Formats: sequence, C-alpha cells, structure tokens
Amino acid sequence: MGPPVTVDGSVRPRPDLTLDGCFGSVPEEYAEPADGALISQENFVGICTVQDSSHLDETDLALVHALQLQPRFPWSRLARVLDVDASTLTRRWSRLTREGLAWFSCYPSGSKDWTGHDWEAHAFVEVECFPGHRQTVMDELAGKARVWNIDATSGRRDLMLTMVAPSIVDLDEEVDTSVATIPGVRATRTHFFRSMIRDGSSWRLNALSPEQRHALTPTPTRDGASRPGPRDLELLRILGPDARIPAATVAEQLGCSPSTAGRWITRVVESRFAAIRCEIAHYVAGWQVAATLWLDVPQHDLKSVAAAIARLPEIRLCVTIGSEANLVAQIWLHRLEHLDRFEMLLTTRFAGTRILDRWITPHFAKRLCHRIGHDGRRTGFVSPFATV
Repeated sequence: MGPPVTVDGSVRPRPDLTLDGCFGSVPEEYAEPADGALISQENFVGICTVQDSSHLDETDLALVHALQLQPRFPWSRLARVLDVDASTLTRRWSRLTREGLAWFSCYPSGSKDWTGHDWEAHAFVEVECFPGHRQTVMDELAGKARVWNIDATSGRRDLMLTMVAPSIVDLDEEVDTSVATIPGVRATRTHFFRSMIRDGSSWRLNALSPEQRHALTPTPTRDGASRPGPRDLELLRILGPDARIPAATVAEQLGCSPSTAGRWITRVVESRFAAIRCEIAHYVAGWQVAATLWLDVPQHDLKSVAAAIARLPEIRLCVTIGSEANLVAQIWLHRLEHLDRFEMLLTTRFAGTRILDRWITPHFAKRLCHRIGHDGRRTGFVSPFATV
C-alpha cells in the first residue's frame, strides 16, 4: 500500500490522530470486502480531524462523541469516562441543545423490518427551481414529513432531497403531486435507493481517546428477531426529536410506570429497526465542506467497493442507487481542497471506478427531519410521523 499519505502530500503519519473507532457497521452482505479492496485508514489521516472552534471546546466535542456511542448513558457514567463532573456535563449539553449546536434524532432505520410502513422506499430527488425561488421552495419543502433531508447544492440542480414513502409507486406519486407542483419548481429527477450501506448514525467525531472509546463501545445486543409493533412506533414518535428524553416523561405520555417505560425504550434503542444520531452543527465544529460523489462502479466490484468506501471516516452516507451512477457517497471535509485529495485516493485505489458527478452542499435546510439554519445550527423539528 505504501507509506501513509496526508492531505498536504507528506508521507509522514500523524501520530496524534487515529481513525480507529470512527467506522460504523455496514450490512452483513457488505461487511467483507475482497482482499485488498479496503482503502488504508492511514491514507486518510489528516483529512478527518477535529478542528478548533470558538463555540465548541474539547470537552463539548468529547461529550458529543460519547453520546454518539452511548446516547442514553446516565450523566454519572459519562462523567467517569470523560473525567468531568456530571453536573458540568448536564449544563454543557443543555447549552449545546439550547443554542442548536448539538441534538439527537431517533428514527426508523433502513431495516427490512419496516416492510409495509411509511418509509420502506427511499430516494434522492433533484429539484431545479426558477431563478429567485430556491428559498421559498425550501421553506415549503421543510414542512413536509416525507422530506427528511434538504440539501442546497451546486451544479445543475438547486436542491437535493432525501424522501421516504411506503413504496416506490407512492414515492413517485409524492414527488409528482407534492414536490413538482410547488410554485417555483421547474423540474425534478428521482433516484431510488437500492441498498443503504451506511448513514449518518455511524459517523463519529473522533474526539475521544482510544481508552475512552473502548469504555463506551456498546455491547452488541441488537435483537434480530423482534419486529416493530404499535408501541414501538409510538416510542419512536416520542424519542424522535430527543433520544435522551427521561423515562419518566415517556411514562407520562404512555400511561405506564417509569421502569416499564425504561424497558420499552431499551428495546427500541437496542433494536435493529431504530437508529439514533447525536448530531453537531458541522460548520461550527469545523467541517466546512459537504460533498456528494456519484460513482459508477463495475457491478462485480460493487459490494467490495461500497463496503470499503462506507468504512471511511469522512463518509456520512453511502447507498447504492438505480441510476446512471450505482453508488452515491456523501462526505464531510474541513476544506474544499481536501476533496481533490480524497477523489485521487479513491479513484487510484479502485481501478475502474469513475466519478460521474460531484456536488457541493453549501447549506442544509433540513437534516433528518430537523430544520437547519444557514450557520448549520438546529432551528426546529418536523416529525416524520406527521400527516403529509
């Protein structure tokens, strides 16, 4: 593989950085790439690092990383791992959420357990707007329950949406009747997901030491046999905007005891049909560039290449799609020039893989049902269970 390569072209590794533990899990059928297919972690050292911020200090970043690993750990347990007083962590988290700098999402995962429910089908939808209408179109789309993400993008389209529906037929109709008809929309193009390889729930800040990450690494307990029922759906409604909501509050809404609510919450959190994200205002935290790469991968290499790309720490989303491209990767980087380095390493390592298109996302208007301001901070929440 050769010596480690950094963004500035140096071959010296950065001993103060590690990418261990940054990678999320990928579906079982994608979990074992072919021999030699995985890009060396060392090749990307220097691209994905935590940057200094006037709004977020090291303790804030460590707290968010810890909550990404253990979203419902008591403050007292987190305090022991982070070596910070529990009351201090509570105050810091309150400030982060109050200022829109960090937040939680709990949502239905891409599991096949949701067959027949409202979010079985997923798609990217490109939206072209008439000049001067992009903001009004975004405002209209932001309130729609089936529009989970809104990216303002570069290139020939103005917006890229991530939409969900019970089926591809329903999703196609939703685009035709609920998106294309918005005043100011000129055209739409839909790209249906085939497989979700990785989503943002497995993206990590890389702000903890290896010892701290080890102490917080979840024990694999996901129940592969259970399927979601009506009570699980109700819990997802409650946990959707805040996965740390106290069990006592959940108990009040469900009419049960706090201990019972706690058991039900644990079932949902540890299930394969729910996913939890602890998000951060990426601009404030130092990730200045969000980009989407549309890749054409030889079909016989698709699984191994998808698995390898999904394990890179920059990756926020990796899906196979039914379009001219067959693999889409969304990445976060600190500077735009890092994209050149990332693309070079990607195409060099995977012979035959072509980058058909690349988009820069200057602004997210909505991220997984949360409204986002121009500075990347959370400003509100639209329940995916709401009536469309």
